[in-house]
Amino acid sequence: MNFVVKRINNMKSSQIAFGIFAFTLIACGGGGTQTGSVSGLVLDTDGNPVRGARVYVSDSPVRETVSNSSGSFSLTGVIADNIQVKASIDKGSTTFYGENLAQVYKDENSQSINVIVMPLSQVSAIQGTVTEASRGVRIQGARITAKPTTGSQFASAQTVTDSNGNYYLNGLQSGVSYQIMASFTGFRSTDAARIPTAGITLSQNLVLQNSVDGVLPAPANLSAVAWTSPSEVTRDRVAAQALSNVKKFIDARYKPSTSRVTANGNQVEVQLFWDKFDSLNILGYEIWRKRGSDNWSGLDFLRDPIAETYLDSDSALRENLTYSYAVAGGNSNYPDTTNSAGDFSGTVAVTPLGDMYVNSVTTGGGQVTFNWQAVTGAANYTVYVFSEYPGVRVSSYANNFNAPATGTSWVYNLTPLASGQRYYYLVMGANSTDSARTLSAVGSFIAP
Repeated sequence: MNFVVKRINNMKSSQIAFGIFAFTLIACGGGGTQTGSVSGLVLDTDGNPVRGARVYVSDSPVRETVSNSSGSFSLTGVIADNIQVKASIDKGSTTFYGENLAQVYKDENSQSINVIVMPLSQVSAIQGTVTEASRGVRIQGARITAKPTTGSQFASAQTVTDSNGNYYLNGLQSGVSYQIMASFTGFRSTDAARIPTAGITLSQNLVLQNSVDGVLPAPANLSAVAWTSPSEVTRDRVAAQALSNVKKFIDARYKPSTSRVTANGNQVEVQLFWDKFDSLNILGYEIWRKRGSDNWSGLDFLRDPIAETYLDSDSALRENLTYSYAVAGGNSNYPDTTNSAGDFSGTVAVTPLGDMYVNSVTTGGGQVTFNWQAVTGAANYTVYVFSEYPGVRVSSYANNFNAPATGTSWVYNLTPLASGQRYYYLVMGANSTDSARTLSAVGSFIAP
């Protein structure tokens, strides 16, 4: 373990562990109803942002809002408790619906609460009881997590058991294989594989075993990708879907966020990836970050034992500054024992690029020439051309990804274009390791 990671290790008990202890306590007590806020995204099952969805909590006090053009929402004045955040939207004759758990704390904002919506006819549920093995005692507050085994959805669906150890997990997609996992501090997790069926509530009881306080191995193959996107991603629904679709076309692992923090108000985000743990002894993941030569700080504890990615959309992120990350697993005793915080992954560093601007697209002389401004830190540029507006599930008609340009212009020389037809394009700048990417706005031209 290198010196940097040793420094992180020395900070665990004083920073991360204290923070998790404080934030796992649900606000209660006198002084009237205590409230916090919830923010996140409404996504469809393909990971595309959903605009105009009604987002609400039916617990008292009732709060509701509408998701904006990037799919993001914010609910304030939400009671501090375990709350189900629900979303619904009508598209033609079809109603889409989804829900997910938010753990709300007094005067705090619970971020990254993602709600996956699907046709109401596909919404399924699973229910059961969580007990501990030695005495059969029912466990209140156990967390139930469900995620497709194919990794097709970014967000895990979650709920918690009630005072009788019972749970009801709604918002699952019928016909999809899920890993269902129950976890609780002090116990080894348990899981089951189930395929929900529409109109039928499956039953699945889960039994937790005594914990094994072993140090978890370091998460393997940690990597990071930084994205910088134009600001219209948060203003226009079609543009939002287009840019998310293009990112997923470039990198299938991409998932959307809502941060907008370059000098021109554009979006910067860093997504981390690691190999999923095949362990029932994991409770979640410590996420650590430092900027430049600053000290390491605990960014978050991702309370999701099935996770293999984390999206850092912190509004503090800035272009052209270097950020380093490290990840460690927390075992089922986290954060109460010496061994509960696992070994750290290697560190990974990434420097988000600045904004990507196209100056012009010219069609003189029977050819199409793209001209753009150089981006500091970008080593090459890829032009993506589309035969229709690049919305959901629209692939590139042609691109120079295998032979990117290194200057500030490029002449189209790929699959012939149909004269007089409108085509759409965007330009992506990337650094030499392809770990930082910046996208232009979507534009169009008429083929000569």
